[in-house]
Amino acid sequence: MPGKYSALSGYGRVRFLFRKSIPVGLILISTVVALLFGELLVRLTVNPGDFLPATLIADPALGTRIKPHTTGHDALGFRNPEVPERADLVAIGDSMTYGYGAAGIDSWPRQLGILLQEPVYNMALGGYGPLHYLYLAEHDAKRLRPRLLLVGFYFGNDLIDAYTAAYRNSHWHGWREAGSLDGGESKLPPIDAAEPKKLFAGLRDWLAKHSVLYSILRVTVLPRLTLWEQDRMASQAPDRRMRWIDPSVPSVRTIFTPGLRLSALDPQLPIVQEGLRITKRAFTALKNGANAQGVRLLVVLIPTKERAYCRFLKDSGERMPNALVRLCDDEERVKEDLVQFLVASMIAHVDVTGAMEEQIRKHIQIYPTDSDSHPRSKGYGVIARAVFDAVRRQQHEK
Repeated sequence: MPGKYSALSGYGRVRFLFRKSIPVGLILISTVVALLFGELLVRLTVNPGDFLPATLIADPALGTRIKPHTTGHDALGFRNPEVPERADLVAIGDSMTYGYGAAGIDSWPRQLGILLQEPVYNMALGGYGPLHYLYLAEHDAKRLRPRLLLVGFYFGNDLIDAYTAAYRNSHWHGWREAGSLDGGESKLPPIDAAEPKKLFAGLRDWLAKHSVLYSILRVTVLPRLTLWEQDRMASQAPDRRMRWIDPSVPSVRTIFTPGLRLSALDPQLPIVQEGLRITKRAFTALKNGANAQGVRLLVVLIPTKERAYCRFLKDSGERMPNALVRLCDDEERVKEDLVQFLVASMIAHVDVTGAMEEQIRKHIQIYPTDSDSHPRSKGYGVIARAVFDAVRRQQHEK
């Protein structure tokens, strides 16, 4: 009975394949359960706010701010365990002061608090600039009655953020210079459109927003597994991306993006000039407000990653692309201009560039191995130590 035999054979094959597929199914189910358990475990042992992106809400003056009591943020929406009745020391800034890329305890304000043995309230968020700093000082920080106000100024984008706030947010339109710039899209630095697409970009972005476990692996294990992807991303024209490996300690490496940084620091660009003018005016207002409240003001000048490496690269004879050479020179010129203004205005400041350079000369990995411009824990620690020394000097001079 060939027909019956064929049917039985087909049925037998299905049963055979089904039995074979059971272990595969069990493996998949076990893997999912293990991942869910791992996700639950890490959420119970770490602060999710250290690894998941913040929940943002609209704000008329700041543009956006963090929704209170979300992803590890306090009742005011800032990156602190809680809101104190009074904070003697308050730090204001952007993502560099927020501590992007590191746990909250590793941000430079928190590390500074450990050094000073008194808490520093962190009032920062990525995307903020000088006008946002002024608003926070006059409103949120003022309610905490600080005796010392620390303002982190990052050369990588704060000039552009000052320009953008004045020309894109109606709350700050009074800061525009009549007839100078129209604030059109063409005036802003270009987004790095040539950024290579990551493999499985959609899945990776979703996991980064929702999974603490993935976010931990992304900053610990995965960078070591994706060096080949970094090579692929850094194979573009060196004026846009330059992969650098320390010849003395090959494990120390990073990727520079000089073209992108230069677009926000070229002093010949009208938006940079206007951003610098607005920044100086904002710092003047910060100083006047601090003086009126009897608050000491200290501006913390934070360089770009590329600028922090400039001296080491030049001294070691490293071949540098034209954009990186220009960035080193242009950022230094902008800084000299701003420092002259701060000195003339009697605004206390500390430049952490030298401290960062010292660690680089010691072959310490203070920045990530990829193109991220933010320091990691050790880098934020360098900033904290430099600010600590400046605060101590202020106290002795008082």
